[in-house]
Formats: sequence, C-alpha cells, structure tokens
Amino acid sequence: MAQFKRIKDKRAGLTIIEIIGELTHGEIPRFLESLHVDDTSSGAIFDFRAADLSALAKTRIKSDIYKVKKFAHPELKAALVFSNPADFSIGRTISKAINKEGYLADIRGFYNLFLAKDWLLFQGLS
Repeated sequence: MAQFKRIKDKRAGLTIIEIIGELTHGEIPRFLESLHVDDTSSGAIFDFRAADLSALAKTRIKSDIYKVKKFAHPELKAALVFSNPADFSIGRTISKAINKEGYLADIRGFYNLFLAKDWLLFQGLS
C-alpha cells in the first residue's frame, strides 16, 4: 500500500502529490476521493519517483482512469513524474487511457520534477 504526501505550494498555485511505496490499483482514485477538494484553478504534480509501480497491470489502468475522470475538468493541468523508462511506460499507458476516455484536462508525463513544474507554471497554467 502506497503512502501519499500532499504538499501545497500556495505561492506557485501548485499541489504536489508524492507517492511512496507499492502502488496498487484503485489507490489513486481512493486518495483523490479522500481529499474533498474543490480547487479547480491550480496545477498538480503526481510524483511517482519513490513509488513502486510493479503491481500495476496495464490492462487494469483503464478502470482506474475511468474512476478519476470525475476529478478532471478543462482547467486542470497535471504532470506525472517518473524516475525510469519502465515507469514512464506506465505513464504512457495512463496518457493513452486518458485520451481515449475523453478527458478535458491536460495531463503530461515527465522524467524531471523541475521540467514538470516549469511546464505547469510557464506553459500549462498560463
């Protein structure tokens, strides 16, 4: 079971969600549901660099994507940050599922936290 650490950068208008440990299917939707957040203006970074994604089956990712769709809206900009090519591959699967599901949000994958932050601050949220 993964741990989720939420860091709110009020100055930048960003929320960073750091995921630590073994991530299993359904944990991200449950975490988002637990936040009870109505903030539609800020960007979000999901930092998977300390997460173990080996328990995620690509075939089940679509069901998780469907569950989190209700949190997406046209103003949402989110960056997914990964530390290695295998995890980034899961990120590509997530991106494909998001596009197929018809999300209005802009969600992109990165290897570098600083590039993700730059994209959100200077391109994504402008």
